[in-house]
Amino acid sequence: MFQIIDKKNIAIVCNTPMFVRVFLVHQIDSLSKLYNVSILTNMQDNPNLLDNISDKVNIINIPIRREINLFYDLYVLFLLTILLRRKKYSLVHSANPKAGLLTAIAAWISGIPNRLHTFTGQPWATEKGIKRWILRLLDRLVSILNSQILVDSNSQKEFLVKEGVIKKDNALVLGAGSISGVNLRRFKPSKQARTDIRKKLNIPNHSVVFLFVGRLKKEKGVFELVKAFKNISRTNDNVFLLIVGPDENKLTNELTKILDSSLKYTKFIGFTKTPEIYMMASDIFVMPSYREGFGTSTIEAASCGIPAIGSNIYGLSDSIKDGETGVLVNVYSEKDLEKAMKKLLDNDILRIEMGKKAFINASENFSQDKLTLLLIHLYQRIIL
Repeated sequence: MFQIIDKKNIAIVCNTPMFVRVFLVHQIDSLSKLYNVSILTNMQDNPNLLDNISDKVNIINIPIRREINLFYDLYVLFLLTILLRRKKYSLVHSANPKAGLLTAIAAWISGIPNRLHTFTGQPWATEKGIKRWILRLLDRLVSILNSQILVDSNSQKEFLVKEGVIKKDNALVLGAGSISGVNLRRFKPSKQARTDIRKKLNIPNHSVVFLFVGRLKKEKGVFELVKAFKNISRTNDNVFLLIVGPDENKLTNELTKILDSSLKYTKFIGFTKTPEIYMMASDIFVMPSYREGFGTSTIEAASCGIPAIGSNIYGLSDSIKDGETGVLVNVYSEKDLEKAMKKLLDNDILRIEMGKKAFINASENFSQDKLTLLLIHLYQRIIL
C-alpha cells in the first residue's frame, strides 16, 4: 500500500500520443492514483488517440515535432517553459529525443526540482561524422540537465556510459529492462485467436508464419527481412510473412516489388491497435533492426509464446536470449537472417521449445505490473 499525504503535480512529456498509448497507459493510470498527472504531447494530428487514458489525467497539447526546425523548436521551448513555470510540477519525466531535449532545458530553466528522462534508443547510434557528434552531444546535454536518468536496457546503458553520454552512478534500469514491461493479460497464447486470424487472412493452420511488428522504416531491417523471406518462400510454399505497422516512409510499393512472386505469401496489415492477435496467430517473430533501445515487441511476442529472431545489437540482446528464447544475427546481414529463419522453420521441436522458454522469460522478468511498481517506487524516492 502507498500512503498518500497530498497529491503532488507531475508531468510526463513525449513527442507523440502514440508513444503514450502504446507504452505508458498502465503506468499513467497507476500514477494518477497517487499524483496529479499531466501528459504533455502533440495532440494536433491525433486528438482522440488518448481516449484510453483515465479522465483523472490532464492532457495538454504541446506541438512538439520530430523533425529539427530551429525556430519552431525555440517556439515550442518557450511554450513548454511558460507552462512548466506556471504549473510548478514536483517532477517532470520525459521520453523520446526531441521531447527529452526541450523538456530538459525548459524544466531546468523553470527550476523544476526533479527532472527525469528515459533513454529509449539513440538515432545517432547508426550515424557517422558531424551529425553523430552533434546528436550525441545533445543527448549528453539531456543527461547533464536532468537530475535522474532511466535507460530501458542494460546493454543500452553500457553503450551510453562508454560513449560518455551518461554517468553510470546516475542512470538506472528498472528490473530487467524495457520501457513499461508487457501486459500479460493482453499478450498471451490463444489457440482460438490463432485459428480465427489465420482463417481471416486465408492462411492454413499448418503453415509457419513469420511476423514483423513495427514502423516500416529502413532502419528496422525491413528490406533484409523481405529479401530473406523471398529466398525462403522460393523453396517452401508453406510459409507466410505478416508485416504489421504503419508505413511512415511509404515503403510498401518498394517492398512489394522486391517480394515479386512471394507477395502471395505476404500480408501487409498496416497500423493496428491490436498487435497481439497477430502475435497469437504467428510462429516466429522477426526484428532485424539496426538500432533499438530495448525491443518491446519481442517480449510481447514472447509473452504470446513465440520465439524471436533479432539483430545482435544493444537493446535486442536484452530482450532475446540467444539460443534460448530466440536467435541473434549480425545486423545488416540478409544472409544470416535467412539462415536463422530457415533454422527455425525447419526445426519444429526447437521452435516450440524456444517459444516456451520465451514465454517463461517474459512472464518472470518483464511483467507490466512489476515494471510499474518499480517506477512508482522510484517516483516516491525522488519526490519528497
